[in-house]
Formats: sequence, structure tokens, C-alpha cells
Amino acid sequence: MTATDIIDMLEGIGRRATPRLSPAVQITADNAQARRARILQSIRETVLPRRLEFSAPGGTVLAIEVNNGRITDVYSISSGEIPHFETEPRDVLIEKLARLVSDLALAGDPLQLVSGQPDGPLEADDVGITFTEVMKACAEIELPSEPHVAVVPDPAPEPAEVTLAAPETEPAIEGLAQPFFDGAKRFAVGRILTGIGDMPPQLDGICADGEPLHPTRDLLDRFARDLAGWDTDCAEAMTHPQLIVMRPSGGNGTALAILRDGQGTAAAIHGARKLGAVVNLWKILRGANR
Repeated sequence: MTATDIIDMLEGIGRRATPRLSPAVQITADNAQARRARILQSIRETVLPRRLEFSAPGGTVLAIEVNNGRITDVYSISSGEIPHFETEPRDVLIEKLARLVSDLALAGDPLQLVSGQPDGPLEADDVGITFTEVMKACAEIELPSEPHVAVVPDPAPEPAEVTLAAPETEPAIEGLAQPFFDGAKRFAVGRILTGIGDMPPQLDGICADGEPLHPTRDLLDRFARDLAGWDTDCAEAMTHPQLIVMRPSGGNGTALAILRDGQGTAAAIHGARKLGAVVNLWKILRGANR
């Protein structure tokens, strides 16, 4: 972006600016195509590093990191796998981002946008995906027209015999350690799964046998004892499943995520900037096991 483009853009923001009592900004439009254009405009107008969180009335969410009109990371999405900027080809990332933006535009009106500080400072090699690349890919995705819906009252139902059943209790959420171990493969550099019945520990990545962070049996036993002590200390305040996250201050470096479901324990070593991927996997697993 040239200096003239930035000045024109800031003037446009100033003309549209209105006072508000909430940090959320409403994005309204007559149809999905117009909403998508407004989403892209919000990305283009984000010059400084920011975390943009879009949400739709139906629960669709898209949280991204944007800097100078470029998408540099994806923190959270409503469903599916988060695009992996470090391993996926650029053309695949562009296509996925265009699809996420288009799906968000189709999710309903109005959209809510909250802009906040990113998790950590932008890394020098985070060039990201440009606004122009995403806009061109979006142009290849046709959005259906939104039909006009007429409200017609339902006919009165016929009287029917009603049988009262005993209320069902919500099943406990359990058995999350194995799927967390499996799902963490896409963002973790090292994984550990232990405590699943008589199964031996599963070790992967930099935790595998012969790798730098391969744990000994004694270390795993001490780890289990420490977690048992954790259970004793927080038994009255917390129940399973539990997600324990340890990360360095500042948002850079290596972090550790531990999931416990009351039976097994899964641990994932990952880059601190991938916290959004950890939280998104946690949400998906809890939703799938309710």
C-alpha cells in the first residue's frame, strides 16, 4: 500500500466512524456478496498487527491475525481444521482463506467484529497472505442469492397422547485424551499419550524414541504422580476433562498443552503462537462428546 492509499483509507474510516458502547463493530449488508466485501474491506483496512474476531448470529466464528492488509495466522474457526501457515502450500492457504471468508459471509446478518491485540509480536518471516490474493480467490467462489422467506403459520397440530419420560442426565464428557493426541498432530512438534488402560505410552515427534525430548519411564511415572497431586489439590474446584496450558510470556517460544479426561493424559508440545489451534481442538472435542 502506498502512502496515498493509506491516507485515503484513513479518511474513509474517519467519515464512517461513529461512537459506540461496545468493542464489537456490526457489519451489516443486504446480501452475502456485500457482506463478503465488507469482511475483505475490514482486512484491507487493518494496517497495524491486530487480531480480528468475526462472529455470525448462527455461531460461525473466524478469528485471524492481520497486519498491513495481510492475513498472517488463523486462531479459530467454527468447524474443520485450522489452516496451517507453516506447512501448507501458499495456493492451498489462499483457497482455504477465501472459503472461510465466503462461509462467514453466508452465515447471516449482522456480523460482529472485535479487534484486539494479537497473542504475540509479529515474527519477521510472517509475510502472510495478501488481501489481493484472498479477494481474487473469493471472486472464484460464487455465493448464492439469499431468498425472500414468507412467514406462513403452521396448521394447528392434532391433539396427541403425551407420554412423560424420565429426564435424561447429560453424559459425562470422557475419552478425550486419545482424540486430542491424534488431533494435535497437525500443530504439535512433539506428542505424548499415557495412562490409557494397559497400553504402553505413545510418543511422537521430538518425544519419540531417540529424539531430543524423549521421556524416560521414570520421568513419565513422576509426571503421573505430579498430576495425581494436582487432582488432590483441585478436586473440589475442577472436574475432568481438563485442559492445562503452559506457555512463555510474550507469546513466543515453545508451549505445552496437557489434556486429561480422568483416565488418560495427552500432552502436546507446540509453538506458543499455535494456542488458538489448541483451544479450537479442545472446543471441537468437547462439542463432539456432549
